[in-house]
Amino acid sequence: DPRPTVTVSIEPQRYILDKIAGDKINVVTFMPAGANPENFDPPMSVMKSVSESDAYFRIGRLAFEDAVVEKVLESHPSIMSVDTSAGIKLLEGTHMHYDEDHHHGHDHAHGDVDPHVWSSVKNAVIIGRNMYEAVVKLDPDNKEYYAENFRRFSTHLDSLDRAISDMLADKQGASFMVWHPSLSYFARDYGLKQVSLGSENKEMSVKSLSSKIDDARQYETSIFFTQSDIDEGKASPVLQQTDAKSVAINLLDYDWEGQLIKIATEIAENGAENK
Repeated sequence: DPRPTVTVSIEPQRYILDKIAGDKINVVTFMPAGANPENFDPPMSVMKSVSESDAYFRIGRLAFEDAVVEKVLESHPSIMSVDTSAGIKLLEGTHMHYDEDHHHGHDHAHGDVDPHVWSSVKNAVIIGRNMYEAVVKLDPDNKEYYAENFRRFSTHLDSLDRAISDMLADKQGASFMVWHPSLSYFARDYGLKQVSLGSENKEMSVKSLSSKIDDARQYETSIFFTQSDIDEGKASPVLQQTDAKSVAINLLDYDWEGQLIKIATEIAENGAENK
C-alpha cells in the first residue's frame, strides 16, 4: 500500500480521520472494538502494526497510550507522534477515584484530568484540525484535498453542535447518570449535570454510592446511560432506587456522531425539564 499509514488510539478518532483523509491515508485503530481502555493489553500483532506506521495519533490521555504506546514510539523515532487533543481545554476533578478514610469515617475523592475529550463536538473540531495539520505534513501533495475535507467536516460539526444545542435548549441544568464519568465534556457544552456512580472500573464504598444515588434523586435524574463494558448487575439496584430509564451507549463506537445524537435525543425526550 503506497499510502501513508496512521494508527489512532480509538475508533472515534478513526471516524474523524476518515472524514478528513478519505482514501488517501491507511488508518489503523490500536484498540479494537469492544476492548476496555482502562485495562487494555494489546497483543503483539497490534504492537507490530504501530511500529510499521508512519504516524501515531494519540487521543491524549488514555492509560495505555502512556504505558504501552510511548515505549513503542521511543524505540521507533521515525514515527510521527501527534497528540490530537492538543489545544483542548481539559477538565479536571470529573474523573475521580475514591478511597475511604476509616479514621474520619468518610470518603476522599481524588481528581484527575478527564480523558474523554471526544465526547464533545466542539473538541472534535480541534481534534480534526490537529489531524489535518498532521496529514498535510505526512502527505503534502494532497494538501488541497485534505483542506477541503476538513473545511466541510468542521462546517458539519458546527451544524451538529447547533442542532444539539437547540435540542437541549430547555434542558439546561437537567441531569443524567453514568457509571463511568465519560460525558463530562458533553455535559459542559450543553449545561447538563453528570452524576457518576463510579470510576476507573473500581467499586465505591456503600456510603459513597448511597450519597451519589441521593444526588440523583435530588436532581430528579431520569436517565442512566450504561456502557457495554459495565456489569449490568451494578446498574440494576441503582435503577430500582431511582426509577431512571436505562439507555445503552458506546462512546468507543466508530459511529461517534450517531452516539452523541442518541445521547442528546434521550435527554431531550426523557430528561427532566429545567426548573
